[in-house]
Amino acid sequence: MSTSGGSESADSMDEDTSQVPHARRSKVWEHYEVDLVVVDGDLKAVCKYCGGQLHTKFGTSSLRTHIAEACRSIQDACRKRFLLNMKKNIRRSVCV
Repeated sequence: MSTSGGSESADSMDEDTSQVPHARRSKVWEHYEVDLVVVDGDLKAVCKYCGGQLHTKFGTSSLRTHIAEACRSIQDACRKRFLLNMKKNIRRSVCV
């Protein structure tokens, strides 16, 4: 029973969890794979429709923009539902 094996395990766990993103509250995550991928040391979300990889370091605005405007593989009906939900959320947050 070596304690060094346990401490190595704890150290590696610390390293693994240091890059785990915050809880995913945004509905935009429904359009991305559950697991993030590491590309050149950065965590990226993978689009379920086109496989595009986007940075998530600074929030979800790039993910929303991709689904709303850039992803050419998403079906029109799905994009329209997404845009409608975004408009509802904007109205709720703007109303005082």
